[in-house]
Order: sequence, then C-alpha cells, then structure tokens
Amino acid sequence: MNTGFALQDNIEHEMSEAIPEDVSTIFNSVFNVELAMSPETITEVFEVRYQVYCIDRTFEDPDCFADKREHDEYDPRSAHALIRHRISRDSVAAVRLVMAGDYPEQANFPMEDHCIHRMHQRAQDAFARTPREQVAEISRMAVSREFRRRLNEGDSASGVSDLVCYSDAENGKRAMPYISLGLFSAILQMSVGHGITHWMAVMAPAQLRLLKRFGVEFDHVGPVLEYHGRRRPAFTEAASLIEGIKRRRPDVWSLITDAGRYLPAKPGTECAMKEREVA
Repeated sequence: MNTGFALQDNIEHEMSEAIPEDVSTIFNSVFNVELAMSPETITEVFEVRYQVYCIDRTFEDPDCFADKREHDEYDPRSAHALIRHRISRDSVAAVRLVMAGDYPEQANFPMEDHCIHRMHQRAQDAFARTPREQVAEISRMAVSREFRRRLNEGDSASGVSDLVCYSDAENGKRAMPYISLGLFSAILQMSVGHGITHWMAVMAPAQLRLLKRFGVEFDHVGPVLEYHGRRRPAFTEAASLIEGIKRRRPDVWSLITDAGRYLPAKPGTECAMKEREVA
C-alpha cells in the first residue's frame, strides 16, 4: 500500500520554466481549495484516488474497489480535501491528513513502522517527544493525469473536454505546477482546524526537490529508502515550515496561508490545545 505522493512524472520539467511572480493569482484564477466536509465530497476524494492510485499509477489493485473509490483503514481518522477546477467544478487533486484519532497511543501512522526508525536520531527524538494527538501524516496526495489530458485537448472538438468548460486551457496549464501548493494550503487549513502542530510524510526525492523550489523545506528528511518505490521520510514542525516559506518565498506563503488567514499553532501553546478540543 502506498501512502505517499503521486504526482505527474514531468512536473520537474515544468518547474524548469520561469516561475511566474504572482503564484496566488495564477492558482486562484483556475482552482480553489475545498475541504471535504460532506459524504458527497469525500466520495469525490476517493474517486480521484482511485483514478490516480489504481488506474494511472497502479499502486493499488483496482479489482479491490468495485465502487471505483480507493479507500483504506486510515480514512475514518483522516481529514480530506480537494483541489477543484473553478469553471467545470471537476475535482482534479486530493489529499488527506491522517491523525491519531481517539486513541493516540494505540493508533500508528501509515509510515511510522516502516520509516521513522530509519531516520536519523534527531528526527526520531523529535517525533517521540511530540504529543501524538498533535501529529498528522500528509498522505494520498494525488493529482489526476486525466485533468491534464483534458486540458491538453482543449482545442479538439473530438476530445472528452467540453470546450466551454475548458476554455481556460492555457492558464490551466500555467497553473498546473502550483497544484502541490494548493494541496499544502488544504493541509494547513485542516491542520489549523484540528490543532495539528507537526507533519510527517514520505515523498519521492523529485517531490521534495519541487517543494524546495517553492521554499517548502522540511526540518528532518531521512535517507532514500525503498518504500513503494524510492522515497524519503520527512518530519517537521508546521509553524517552523510555514515561517521558513515566508522568509524564502513570501508569494508562496501568501497562497498557502491565504494571506495569513491560516497559521499553524506552535507546539505546547494554549491555541493548539483549544483547536484540538474544538475539532
């Protein structure tokens, strides 16, 4: 089972192009972030995951999901979100935040047993001393190849795309590399709502390099290991990561935090505990 990130193969190639100055304007002109607060939206999340993990990338067996909705045992204690195309209202990307649930000491995170002990000691110590109810694993971060294909067919009357809905194809192509940042915006919103102060994830090296270009740098990144492909485990304090983005890329910080509207609580603060109680 793969619990990490599934993004387009050529995303790094796209990022070799010049980065436009106004990240927020480009992203928000094409997409919006939507937290999955209803059964219907969560169903859409599972459908995106099925497309990416079972059809596009074949990490999971599609025969295991007769309803064409990929899901697993971690979903009941997860928060979910979508990136939605503004004009067509199609869901084009999804992510979940796996939390410790009602029994933190009894519920492992998907990557915990496989990866944490293989990271350096500082990372292991940081993970061990963090209250589990304030930790969440960024997981099932997936961008649909189908939407990319539909954008590319914007000029074809014989394609599956509705030419009216996809009349923004050129701007959509420009915005594609920023979907990862939109997903991070969703992750931050969910984290603020649930009092999460630390993030863990397992990512392909290319995905880490992509995020670093945007100023998104995890505090602790482990060695490359074989975990459903070549992956690197990572662990970070959310507030520290967000502050680092603000120093390195204020434009990216503005998109992810919605111009400062969403900021993660610092560990041990009264704010973090209150947010957890409310959630």
